[in-house]
Amino acid sequence: MTFEEAQELLISRQDYVKKDGFGRVYACLGRLGNPQNRLKAVHVTGTNGKGSVCALFEAAARAAGLKTGLFVSPHLVSMTERIQVAGRNIPETEFAGLLEEVFAAGPDLSFFELLTCMAFLHFARCGVQLAVVEVGIGGRYDTTNVLPKPELSVITSVDYDHMRYLGTTLPEIASQKAGIIKQGGVCLAPLLPPEARVEISKEAAAKGAQCHFFAPAFEIAGRNWTENRLMLRHRKTGALLPYGILGEKQVSNATLVWEGIEMLRNLGWPVTQAHAAAGFASVRWPARFQVLRAPPAFPGAVFVVDGAHNREAAAAFAATWKSSPFAVGDPVLVVGMMQDKDRAEILRLLAPLAGRFVLTRPGSPRAADPCALADELSALRPEAETEVQDDILAALAAAASRGGPAAVVGSFYLAGSALELLAREREVKC
Repeated sequence: MTFEEAQELLISRQDYVKKDGFGRVYACLGRLGNPQNRLKAVHVTGTNGKGSVCALFEAAARAAGLKTGLFVSPHLVSMTERIQVAGRNIPETEFAGLLEEVFAAGPDLSFFELLTCMAFLHFARCGVQLAVVEVGIGGRYDTTNVLPKPELSVITSVDYDHMRYLGTTLPEIASQKAGIIKQGGVCLAPLLPPEARVEISKEAAAKGAQCHFFAPAFEIAGRNWTENRLMLRHRKTGALLPYGILGEKQVSNATLVWEGIEMLRNLGWPVTQAHAAAGFASVRWPARFQVLRAPPAFPGAVFVVDGAHNREAAAAFAATWKSSPFAVGDPVLVVGMMQDKDRAEILRLLAPLAGRFVLTRPGSPRAADPCALADELSALRPEAETEVQDDILAALAAAASRGGPAAVVGSFYLAGSALELLAREREVKC
């Protein structure tokens, strides 16, 4: 099987509906020797912040000299981004070979089920010492929850998203995310809304697990917009820590990893907060308020790429945007999103941020019609300029035409396409 054939096979399984919980997944893993049982893991869920927290845990563990595995979703450019060992994407040939083997053991599995089994098998064979595993959706019924008791269960945030699957209230959504807590385990989370904390505490108590909620341990001491970096200050010690991801919400993500590394140390892992600090400094995580100088095809333009795809993420993007130098002058927002998202709420948060908008269609069959988005945006901001470009490269060109700042926001599908196209333009034109 070639990598291209592997991608086609996985894409063909994207609409496959799970029928019987974890039964088929356990059967497949059993035929593969139950690799999940050989893994030590940090298991991470949350409405937003999962990817950043996973990247930070992995970077800190690697700084401590551990052989790490990282399983994340979605990917931005290549499916190989989803499965990483020691900070490197799985090679395409190994990806294809793994899928062939896993599909033979579980031909009735869905897209995400196949990828999860592939990751666990790859990590076990590579001798990964600590796997950092991101939940796909929710937690309780997510395929990654076949993991036995993880070292830590981490809940990064609880807000409204995927309500068709997780419930329509914060307690219902929190209960789904709390499902990753295991008997006698350890859970950590930020200071979530009270109704979410109640559900998580209830789940932990029922399973005899420890449950810790942390107020932010850091504040932002400085921002380097050109290098995509923050300077964090520890609130108690005053220590200054370089940090490789922009965004106001990163203080919460940093806190979870800082405290989580200390918990791992108390469990006997050879990690320290010095390793956490090293991970903070080295980590890079694309499409999280990522600032890019445009290629020569778009002279003078600056692009900010952010995958903000739900209400909480759009609010976080808006807060960071308002504190940035890009909010002044004549900025443009390139917006595209999925049909099943809370479009009205996301547009309400984005509408005040610019006077000009280019609506486009992310590369997914679930993408919202950009003409419908334009109509909704015009109702919110009648005085704003709106333009529709179905082609994403044309949308980027339209946004860059004035040579000022432009943000690409609303979907990780859109963010990934933008990053790939901007990199391609840079290679061609330079």
